[in-house]
Amino acid sequence: MISAPADTKGFEKKGLDGKVVPFSQGRTLRGSSAINGQVFVANSKPHIDAWAEFGNEGWDWKALAPYYQKFYTLTRPSPEACKHLRLEYIDDAVHATNGPVQASFPEEAEDPLPTAWVDTFAALGYPASGDPFSGEMCGGYINAMSIDPKSRTRSYAVTAYLEPAETRPNLRVITGAIVEKIIFDPSGAIPKAVGVQVEVDGSTTTITVTKEVILAAGAFGTPKVLELSGIGPRRHLESLGINVAVDNPNVGENLQDHPNTSISFEVADGVKTLDPLSRQEPEALEAAMTAYTTEKAGLLATSGTFVGSLIPLPDFVGPDGEDALRQVQSLVEDDAMPGLFSPYHASFVKRALANPCEGVGQVFTYPSCNNVNPEGAGVNILQHGDKSTQKNFCTLVATILYPLGRGSVHITSADPKAKPAIDPRYLEHPADLEILARFLQYFEKIISTEPLSKLIKRNGSRNGAPLDLSDLEVAKTYTKRSCLSCWHATSSCAMLPRERGGVVNSDLLIYGTTGLRIVDSSVIPSATRGNTQTTVYAVAERAADMIKASHGIATN
Repeated sequence: MISAPADTKGFEKKGLDGKVVPFSQGRTLRGSSAINGQVFVANSKPHIDAWAEFGNEGWDWKALAPYYQKFYTLTRPSPEACKHLRLEYIDDAVHATNGPVQASFPEEAEDPLPTAWVDTFAALGYPASGDPFSGEMCGGYINAMSIDPKSRTRSYAVTAYLEPAETRPNLRVITGAIVEKIIFDPSGAIPKAVGVQVEVDGSTTTITVTKEVILAAGAFGTPKVLELSGIGPRRHLESLGINVAVDNPNVGENLQDHPNTSISFEVADGVKTLDPLSRQEPEALEAAMTAYTTEKAGLLATSGTFVGSLIPLPDFVGPDGEDALRQVQSLVEDDAMPGLFSPYHASFVKRALANPCEGVGQVFTYPSCNNVNPEGAGVNILQHGDKSTQKNFCTLVATILYPLGRGSVHITSADPKAKPAIDPRYLEHPADLEILARFLQYFEKIISTEPLSKLIKRNGSRNGAPLDLSDLEVAKTYTKRSCLSCWHATSSCAMLPRERGGVVNSDLLIYGTTGLRIVDSSVIPSATRGNTQTTVYAVAERAADMIKASHGIATN
């Protein structure tokens, strides 16, 4: 299995008026599962069912739901924490109890912000309608995190899958290797993958395979490896002097991500946030470290982003809702993203927008001040804050879950060490900007509704956001200025019929080859509802059964 994260830099966005957005990747064992925000969000039944409608036979909710259950174990917190965090929505019937990835909730029974968030959304008409892993849920809720409830440490691909298998005699992990290309046997009618050429410690070597090559290099790394190997758009590859093995212009196209916008609101006096840690205040750092080392508790024992919601666009509710829906849907019909997949993608998004039970937007909080204007890679998105004023903030973040904007990632050189050119085309589709700006406008309603309104300082500071966003054009301007990535890149080697923009078939095998398969986020045909990690694990578990079955190995 090839797992080689791409070396990426910031992205310049035409839809963001030239703003450059940083994008981090996990250049470590098991990739970005080692650095993600640990947010454990399930996909939706209508969205997974759409995968099958796109032309992927057998990839509907009924087929994939068992694999969502298979890969993790969910542990409830104490009864006091369950009550405080409003976890009544958890349905044991849709959760498994023996999967390798550990998911849990914070042992929190005092912090008023999480409770106020859930109760505020209930007051706004969006209580949690059910368990997210049922596939049919919307509303405000506390989401689980991929944190081991016993050790209070990250549960990810290494702890869940690699460590239990590392003593197997048929497993060898090579680190520090650069994948140069896949080696094919061209003697047959179809190129067959027979090995991988890699550079290790400055020397080039070829690793041969007896069954197949599996690519797991992610939404940026996988199309890069394919193009270096001669699989991709003929004109582009030939311009770089690469011999073409399979001419498929879909490789590296259809790239999707969740763009977001945010505002940091100053909280009322006495409300605790993570800002003291962001400011690296010695007392706060010492207290957090002491709580973690002695009791596995406190701010370092949890993720800061466990308070969220999955909601329809609020503008579609009320007396003017139908007019607003028609206005936005008219933009969806405006095909600003021409391509083989466009009509199928737009049809699904249009249905999702009209479904009052489908969360098309994710609004969540982070208890710290956010930097919405980082320029270039490596810039911190958390502001260290004003140390002289000691102000504390609660950041509200909105992201569009089913963006119509689809970008691309392509190599710029035949040199494997060269960075790819990545253009996610954030907010270039007019419907994406329209929807995200309308979610931004909803922030004012959220912070003005009790009980959350009691925790936000009236007329308090904001991180550069306009005080009045009631004008949609003003909201759009700020949305473009504040837009960042959610680090949820998918779909650059999409599982679709080839004539609809596909790179792999429903068995995740690459068109035009044999012995070559992809198992990572790049095969997901359209952006997930919320964070990608649970869907990537579910797809990987199903892929494991497919691989074993194709080689006559019994599945369990």
